[in-house]
Amino acid sequence: MLRRRCFHWVMVALALAPAARDARGDDASPGAPFVVGESAPATIRPHQYTLEECLALADRNFPNLWAARARLAYAHAQLEEAKWTPWFQWSAQSSFGVAPSLTGTVTYPLGSTLAARNITGLEGLQPFASFGVSGVVPLYTFGKIDSSRDAAEAGVRVAEWDMEKWHQSMRMDVRRAYYGLGLARDAMYVIDEAMDHLDKGLRGIREKLTKGDANVSDVDRLRLEAYRQEIVSQSLQAPKGEAYALGALRFMTGVQTSFDIVDQPLKRPDRPLVSIAQYLEAARVLRPDVNMARAGVVARKALADYGRAKLFPDLGLGLGADFISTPSAAPQQDLWANDGFNHFYYYFGLGLRWSLDLLPQAARVHQAESQLEETRALERLSLGNAMYEVEKAYADAVEAKGREEAWDKAEHIAKEWISTVEDHIDLGTWDERSLLEPLRAYGNARVQHLTALMDYNVAMSNLALVSGWDSAAPTAG
Repeated sequence: MLRRRCFHWVMVALALAPAARDARGDDASPGAPFVVGESAPATIRPHQYTLEECLALADRNFPNLWAARARLAYAHAQLEEAKWTPWFQWSAQSSFGVAPSLTGTVTYPLGSTLAARNITGLEGLQPFASFGVSGVVPLYTFGKIDSSRDAAEAGVRVAEWDMEKWHQSMRMDVRRAYYGLGLARDAMYVIDEAMDHLDKGLRGIREKLTKGDANVSDVDRLRLEAYRQEIVSQSLQAPKGEAYALGALRFMTGVQTSFDIVDQPLKRPDRPLVSIAQYLEAARVLRPDVNMARAGVVARKALADYGRAKLFPDLGLGLGADFISTPSAAPQQDLWANDGFNHFYYYFGLGLRWSLDLLPQAARVHQAESQLEETRALERLSLGNAMYEVEKAYADAVEAKGREEAWDKAEHIAKEWISTVEDHIDLGTWDERSLLEPLRAYGNARVQHLTALMDYNVAMSNLALVSGWDSAAPTAG
């Protein structure tokens, strides 16, 4: 909308320039640059950020990137969990307290019964302590360890490409806001220059009306004043566009005060438009959503393999040790006596663990395989969508490039036209009214060229976004 409004503003303003010149009867050249009224110099100027500085600040401060980094850290933590979990199937337990005096053996109980374990008083109480540890070292799991690790690694790659997707999307938003701000600033300069020229024309008409000049009338004055109010009304769009763009840049860069951009006119992108084959190939290799889909296929395949592996048992080495000491209880030396008060032993041996929910697990395998097929289809969809978006963005960039070049030539032709008319006016063969048509052509070409420059920069930035080739985007406005 800003581009359409800008075109209308400047067309109206520059179309009035010859009428104003004819009304005041001065010899100023319509092709000469306008001079904006000078103001007092600012003593403190905010830092003027370049596009690269805005992108660097947004890389550090944009909230969506912080969220993506947190998701990536979560994926890395999941990978660490998958790496270490199989080797940490260990548990330990300990207890301590006091126990009464327990005498006798299995063969000679000496009247001891289960009731002797109950504490009925403080006499004969002594402390006891126990500690035990046990665990399993996996020897062969039919691929469970490898598949779980592969799935976690693929999850990390998905998170990495997710962060890159947000990164490139953020850079596109920064570029769009930066070029939009540049267009708003350029439009404001054009409006200010045209308004200054129009005000001079109104002063000239008023002076001639005061002197009673028969060549002008109140109708001429009212027409110019009505046009001036229309320009004033429509020119408010430019500050609004500037406020929108500045607000967006402040939010994305994190610089809330004393923010401004480099005051320079829009210019052509400093990156060439290469063949479409290079952008298509870049999209196949670099585009984040395509790579996310590829990593998703790897993750789903690993999860399906993990489900199949769960149909088989785990073979492992069981290790353990247990110690308990109760000084108030008589030790039992008999091998077949289960001494629960004084013992120390350790053990190791091969073991097998097998969950026999085979039919439910087979159903879960089918679920994982279905999700794998779904992810493969999404991979084809993302690649096909990337190719379409690249072709569309390339067509937009080619059109914007050609339009910018055409309006650039039209602007130069209009300037040459104005110069030719001025030469005839100086020779006295033509009058000032002859400037109306070339000035209108120049105003149209100037605004259209300005709009085309922004479209060209945005189109090149969008082409870099949809191809994943961020370095192909312009680096300056």
